[in-house]
Amino acid sequence: MKVGAIGITAGILLAAGALTVPVLSRAADDAAAQTQTVTGEVVDMMCYLDHGAKGEKHKGCAEKCIKSGGPVGLLSGDTLYLVIGDHKPINDELSEKAAQTVTLKGKVVERNGVKMIENAQLEK
Repeated sequence: MKVGAIGITAGILLAAGALTVPVLSRAADDAAAQTQTVTGEVVDMMCYLDHGAKGEKHKGCAEKCIKSGGPVGLLSGDTLYLVIGDHKPINDELSEKAAQTVTLKGKVVERNGVKMIENAQLEK
């Protein structure tokens, strides 16, 4: 009887381990799939969303708004992303890049139609 119980227990542990490996592997793949590189124009989200302000004509205002803590965005084609650094604003690094085209790498997420690049890093 003991041999059978040990065999059953070992079988359950092996089956549980076999099921865990694919789940862990899939989770790692999902995280890697979300990290993307996105190129676009650095915009001040307040002015862009309010009245479409972007480009060289809006550079000074965008730089001032971003530097003073306004939300920073990346406009890539028709897609606007909210940009966040490593769990904190990335404004200091991106304010001087206002109205310029940059490439950011980070985790891209979307919820209820809002897209965000978090843990964003400026690609050199």
